[in-house]
Amino acid sequence: MNKKFKVIFLSVFIILILALGGNIIGAQDNEAKRDFVLYSEYTHIVVEKDKTLDLDVKVINTGSKIEEILLSVVPDGKAKDWKALLLNEAWDGFEVRQVELLAEEPDKAKTLKFHLQVPEEAVSGNYKFSLQGITKDQQIKKTLEFTLEVTEKKAEEEEAKEPGNIELATKYPTVESPAGQEFKFNIEVKNKTEDTLVADLGIQLPEGWKAYCTPQWEEERRISSIKINKDATENLSLTVTPPFLVEAGEYPLTFLVSAGENSASIELKAIVTGTYKLNLNTETGLLNIDTIAGEEKTFILYLWNEGSTPIDNISFFATKPEGWEVTFQPEKISSLPSLIETQKPEKVEVKVKTPQRTLPGDYMLSLTAAGTQDQKKVDIRTTVKTPTQWGWIGVGIIVIILVILIGIFIKLKRR
Repeated sequence: MNKKFKVIFLSVFIILILALGGNIIGAQDNEAKRDFVLYSEYTHIVVEKDKTLDLDVKVINTGSKIEEILLSVVPDGKAKDWKALLLNEAWDGFEVRQVELLAEEPDKAKTLKFHLQVPEEAVSGNYKFSLQGITKDQQIKKTLEFTLEVTEKKAEEEEAKEPGNIELATKYPTVESPAGQEFKFNIEVKNKTEDTLVADLGIQLPEGWKAYCTPQWEEERRISSIKINKDATENLSLTVTPPFLVEAGEYPLTFLVSAGENSASIELKAIVTGTYKLNLNTETGLLNIDTIAGEEKTFILYLWNEGSTPIDNISFFATKPEGWEVTFQPEKISSLPSLIETQKPEKVEVKVKTPQRTLPGDYMLSLTAAGTQDQKKVDIRTTVKTPTQWGWIGVGIIVIILVILIGIFIKLKRR
C-alpha cells in the first residue's frame, strides 16, 4: 500500500512539473506599450491682424493602455498676451486642458480646436506656438510646433471693374489647397445697367486645369451663362480642378463675364501646397514573421510616399523586447519622392536577432519610419520557436518519463 502511495505521489508530482514547464514555455512579454501623438494638418498658417483662427488638432493614443494626457499651449515671448487655448469645439466650445484616451477605437483619439485670436495691434511677422502634451505620470511628453505668419489687414473685398456696367467682387481672391483637391471661389456678379442682361461666363486657366461654374446654392447645376436683372446681384460658385500631377506653387486665374458691350473680369489665384503621406508594409503584405531563438531573421520592408511632395530625412526605429537586436539597411533615406514620380517603392532590409534563451511564443515588434513631414508605424507579430535539437531533447525527456512510469506500474501490478 505504501509503494502504491509513493507511485501516485510521484505521478502527480511529474504531471505538475510538466504543466509548470508548459506555462513557462508559453510565456510572453505582456508589458503594455505606451505612446501618443499630437497631429495637425496645418502647422504654418498665414493670417491677418484682428482675425480669429481655429485649427483641428488630434490627440491619438498609439499605445495599448488608457492614457490621461495634460495639454497646454505655450506661446513665444512676442505672443505671451494673446488668447491661445484648446477648445472641444469652435465658437461655443469649452477650454480643454486634459483628455483621457482609451486604447481601442473609436475612443483612442480626440479632435480639439486650437483657438487663437490675433490682436489688431500685433506686429507683422512670424510667431511660434508650442502645443505640449504630457502623460499624467510625466513619463511621455510630446510637442507640436505651430508657426503663425501675421500680415497686414487687407480690404474686405477686392473688386475689379472693367469698362461697362458689370462689376465682379469676391471676398477671397486667393485660395490655398493641397494637391489633388478642388479650389472653390465665391463671386458676386453685379448688373449696374438699366437692362436685364444674359451674361456669358468664362475663365482663363493654366494648361491642363478644368473649371465649372454653378449658382451658389445649386451646386449640382453647372452653367455657362446667367440672367441678371437690372440693379441685381447674382452669387456664383466657381470650382477649379488642377491636374493630378500638378506641382506645388501659385497659379493665376482670370474669371470673365460678358454681355454684349458690357464685360468685366477679376483676377484670382490658386495656391497648390504639397501633400505628404508615408506608407510602410512588408514585402509579402503579411504582418507576422517566424524566427528561431538565438538566430537572425531577415525580411524586406517596402516604403513609399503617396503624397505629391518629397518627404525628407527618413530614419528607422524599432520598439522591441529587451535584449533583441534590430538593424535596418539603409539606416536613413535623405529624400523620398512621390510614388507617382518613382513608380516603385523603396526597399529596406530588416534584420532581427533574438537572444539564445528567448522563450518560445509570440512577441510584438513595432517598426517606425519617421521623416520631417510624416511618419508611419507597423506592428509585426514575431513568433519565436525553439531550435529543432531542443525540441527533440524535450520529446526524449517526456518519453523517458513515460517509460519509467509504465515500468513502475507493471512492476507493482505483478506484485
